Amino acid sequence: MLQRTLAIFVLAVSINLAYSEASLAKPAYVGTAGCSFCHMISTLSWEMSVHAKAFEALKPGVGKQEKLKAKLDPNKDYTNDKDCLKCHTTGYLEPGGFKSAASTPKMAGIGCESCHGPGSEYRGLHAKNKNFTREESKAAGQVYGSVDEAVCAYCHLSKDTPFTEKIDSKYKYDHQKALDNRKTYHIKESAKD
Repeated sequence: MLQRTLAIFVLAVSINLAYSEASLAKPAYVGTAGCSFCHMISTLSWEMSVHAKAFEALKPGVGKQEKLKAKLDPNKDYTNDKDCLKCHTTGYLEPGGFKSAASTPKMAGIGCESCHGPGSEYRGLHAKNKNFTREESKAAGQVYGSVDEAVCAYCHLSKDTPFTEKIDSKYKYDHQKALDNRKTYHIKESAKD
């Protein structure tokens, strides 16, 4: 009897811990491919943006003049530099996010989830209900860089970026101007974007 009670107790504690860990688990990054099915126009315009090509800028020989101005070695390979990767990839070292160019190449560059947050939770909402509201999407973890300047400032005003207005005025970050310019991200398809 004591063994049975102890076994039930251990099972109950195990189940409780499993549910606790699941509820504490961070949302995971799932990649841009799942977004593109419904957001084709946004994806096509994003593919031509500097955000989509951000990882390429880390490669040797790319952006030589800019790197020289920032006192960086233009021939160095920065594709493994943690200070660069956190802003030139999607979800760097987070669940489902970029780990390396070899193991997670589709997470190289600044993808949808860099501006909208890890999609494992809100993408489920999008799949179930095409008429979701922005409030429902936010409740499921989606963020909007166009609304929350901190999303963009995380990289554009990072203490780790050598590309500041001190080396060239083109690097002065103005959130509203960036939104108005729209060359940095995607064409807005609907009020939900």
